[in-house]
Amino acid sequence: MLTVIYPAIRTSTGTRRYVDRILKGLNDFKYPHREIGIRKFEISVGGKPVGGILSQKLGMGLHRRVGHPNHSLATEVAPKDPDIVTIFDIIPLVENYNFVKGGYDRKAYEMMYGNALNAKILLAPTNTGKKEIVERMGIEEKRVRVIYHSTDLTKFFPDPSSPYPNDGKIHLVTVGDFNPRKRFDLLYDMVSREKEFHLYHIGPVNSWKDRAEKMKRVADASGNISIMGQVDDSLLRRYLTNADLFVYISDAEGFGYPPIEAMACGTNVVVNDLEVFRETIGDVATISTVDNFQDSIYKALNKKKESAFLVEYVKKFSLAKEISSMIELYDEFERNL
Repeated sequence: MLTVIYPAIRTSTGTRRYVDRILKGLNDFKYPHREIGIRKFEISVGGKPVGGILSQKLGMGLHRRVGHPNHSLATEVAPKDPDIVTIFDIIPLVENYNFVKGGYDRKAYEMMYGNALNAKILLAPTNTGKKEIVERMGIEEKRVRVIYHSTDLTKFFPDPSSPYPNDGKIHLVTVGDFNPRKRFDLLYDMVSREKEFHLYHIGPVNSWKDRAEKMKRVADASGNISIMGQVDDSLLRRYLTNADLFVYISDAEGFGYPPIEAMACGTNVVVNDLEVFRETIGDVATISTVDNFQDSIYKALNKKKESAFLVEYVKKFSLAKEISSMIELYDEFERNL
């Protein structure tokens, strides 16, 4: 029987949304499996999250025999003999100049990816991700499969109840925690200089406390940036639906849920020019360089795509399609055991 190993995370992250969807999907499909959740304990030291990867490795030590086939839904919970591991991205490995600042960071990422990269099958969320794993990590192409991540369309759909004030502003919304690669510093700087905009930033801090405090000072000084913190899915849906645009300036993504979730709510999006976005939403998003982001916002406002078109487009990222592909992979793997 399949064993699914997953990180048990309390805060809202892309990893947690992925885990919740996969477990829900497998249960909805009544696919036989057992689940092992590994708790993550993390604190903030010097404004950075610390201890989470180590706590998960220690937790995995309590489950030495997980059986075959097994699927780890995140790299940091891969056992010593992994069968299938989902690799969201290898950003810390290919951009180590941004992420590895000392011996602790180096050891943490070795623990995070060490077992995972030895898996019989690495599961990438996009062809862009697969290409990067093959070319940058020297992994055999046949070991890397692609199954697109999904969007929970029971949570993200158009909701006409607007939470925005009737203030004559152009309401922009963005989503994410304060991880430096999300580049909210660039977005805040751009918005603060254009008083016709008002930016609503939704998302948890997730141990990036120093970074969040710096961004709050910028937001308070600007007068046109509201940091909303984490909100429930129903309120998030209303902010996404009723924004004039969703904006996302992140400079590295494995898949990038927030723009697709916004599109599921019928909202046009402007995103940074990343290869992964060209693959997943290039046909429907406004893709912009950072230098031209403000101009791109105005262009997107003047050439909006119909909400119904965006909602229909996002159905290609359905949970049913993702789980069906997963089950095909599991069945193939078991036949070859």
